[in-house]
Amino acid sequence: MPQVPLFTCLFITVTPLSSLALDPCSAYISLNEPWRNTDHELDESQGPPLCDNHVDGEWYRFTGMAGDAMPTFCIPENHCGTHAPVWLNGSHPLPGDGIVQRQACASFKGNCCLWNTTVEVKACSGGYYVYRLAKPSVCFHVYCGHFYDICDEDCNGSCLDTSECTCSPGTMLGPDGQTCFDENECERDNGGCSEICVNLKHAYRCECGAGRVLAKDRKTCEDIEGCHNNNGGCSHSCLGSEKGYQCECPRGLVLSEDNHTCQVPVLCKSSAIEVSVPRELVGGLELFLTNTSCRGVSNGTHVNIVFSLKTCGTVVDLRLR
Repeated sequence: MPQVPLFTCLFITVTPLSSLALDPCSAYISLNEPWRNTDHELDESQGPPLCDNHVDGEWYRFTGMAGDAMPTFCIPENHCGTHAPVWLNGSHPLPGDGIVQRQACASFKGNCCLWNTTVEVKACSGGYYVYRLAKPSVCFHVYCGHFYDICDEDCNGSCLDTSECTCSPGTMLGPDGQTCFDENECERDNGGCSEICVNLKHAYRCECGAGRVLAKDRKTCEDIEGCHNNNGGCSHSCLGSEKGYQCECPRGLVLSEDNHTCQVPVLCKSSAIEVSVPRELVGGLELFLTNTSCRGVSNGTHVNIVFSLKTCGTVVDLRLR
């Protein structure tokens, strides 16, 4: 009987290395600058404020003197080596959560979240976190790092008696089983606040929108009755009347939609945007947009900017310096 040869076909699929997604827990960039830490206060006599304009959507880990992780509580302005420090407005994830999205806020002018963006966070099995950080739209913003307490320093001896660490009130145990991270009370029923909840270190506070103040319970908000109370919530002038009060702006500025905040008037056209600022408000400062090639021109009484949307972008972000 003749022999019939047998043929076996082996199919091999080759996946290019470039198409494989690298685990950010092992493929990250370290941020280790000491000035990035929350304990570092800005001293402009030692140098100008810094900016994270080199950060652009990569994965980062806070190491060295920068800290262990991003702070999850409001950081006062003029910290972390800059004017507007950026903090994580939300709790860190658990290792089983995978990659999660969180809001990052920049503190400035008494507002803990004057500017915000979305970042991605992942808890790694090694007990640390990595962050995919978006590039700030303006300067001067810096992503902050923070040194969190270690359980052995805070558990008052209970770590020696049990196999688990305990953390002080207002903090919670991290994925490494040793680090005590700040607990974000605002994530539970908005902290009981009727409007805005701001997470602080080991605490939180309630805030109200323009034209409203906290009631005696420090949680609910009520309307401001007149100019004697916090200037009526007005950013500039407050004028009282028999029917109540109203906010007014200096010459050259207009009231925003909240009827309390004065802003520079912006005229939007189909292909261009015009901005006109009274010269006395600018003084000897230079006025320009985020795109610094689009600068203002003075006519003696006003500093005017007229620019094409094709050359200067579609976002107006006025800055004085």
